[in-house]
Amino acid sequence: MIRTIRRSRSRSSHSGPFRRSAGLVATVATALVLTACGSGPSTTNAAIVVGDRTIALDDVQSEIQWLLDNSPQAKQAQDQGSLSLISRELVRSRVVHELVSVAAQRENLRVDETAVDELVEAAGGVETAARNIAVEPDRVRDVARDQLLLEELGRAVQDRLTVHYVGAMITESTVEATDSEVARELGRRIAANPGDVETILRESGHEVIDRTVSLSETLAEDPELAISAVFGAPQGSVVVIQPSQQRVGWLVALIEERSEQSGAPRQDGEQAAQPVDPQLLYWAGLRQLQPIADELGVEINPRFGVWDDTGLAPAPSEGELSGHVWESRTVQP
Repeated sequence: MIRTIRRSRSRSSHSGPFRRSAGLVATVATALVLTACGSGPSTTNAAIVVGDRTIALDDVQSEIQWLLDNSPQAKQAQDQGSLSLISRELVRSRVVHELVSVAAQRENLRVDETAVDELVEAAGGVETAARNIAVEPDRVRDVARDQLLLEELGRAVQDRLTVHYVGAMITESTVEATDSEVARELGRRIAANPGDVETILRESGHEVIDRTVSLSETLAEDPELAISAVFGAPQGSVVVIQPSQQRVGWLVALIEERSEQSGAPRQDGEQAAQPVDPQLLYWAGLRQLQPIADELGVEINPRFGVWDDTGLAPAPSEGELSGHVWESRTVQP
């Protein structure tokens, strides 16, 4: 069964070892839309640049054309004249692949190719999976392998990562600004004067949140926070995000400390203190690509939008980012 990308909000109900993924994560969540021709600059042949790696625009356009020729969902999207989302999802999956490759090398992560085969077969085989998850057949195994590697990455870091942040939840708008605008302005003020974070929050009328949270505990107690930019942003930065799709409000937080203990990835058969659903481990692993993306730099062709640091995906425009991360004066050169 093909599994679509959605944030998992529930914990695993079993108490045994981690389960193997039930299905292959689709690169497209709901509506399948793409830009076959697209608008934007045509003076560059690059669709994506991740560090020193460049993915040619022709490669992405070729994949889009394959989907138009072979995927009923993509053809339907074209007929409906709504063609931008799938192109961004294709770009996202290719960026993720580059970042996963770096993470796997650094963490010495490996997955059994037999497990990759099983995941592809469970998705109906290469051709069926390609149509259903909206990638070319040549990339199906890469997508399956990336999924398993991200689960392993989440498993590897869950007991090592701790974050201390100071911030506040913004849930009310003012006459002059929406709650998101209030949160962004507060985030900018804190980034400009991080040493006064508590004073700024109190003077703004907000209750101060001062928390030290481990990834392992947060995965069990607040999964959406665990897979948010709070656990991906660099130390000294200020994040402004909606930490939950279930609750109203924006979190503004100064990441005062990000501590990751050194240690080898958990070996096969080793278990964490609390078993975690593989899909949630996938999302936790995905979030750990954020520091690598920040380090290497991710640039995408403007025809696909702009790179969203907090969403780890392209956004249509700067005005449609899922959140914000600002360096504070404590980390600026």
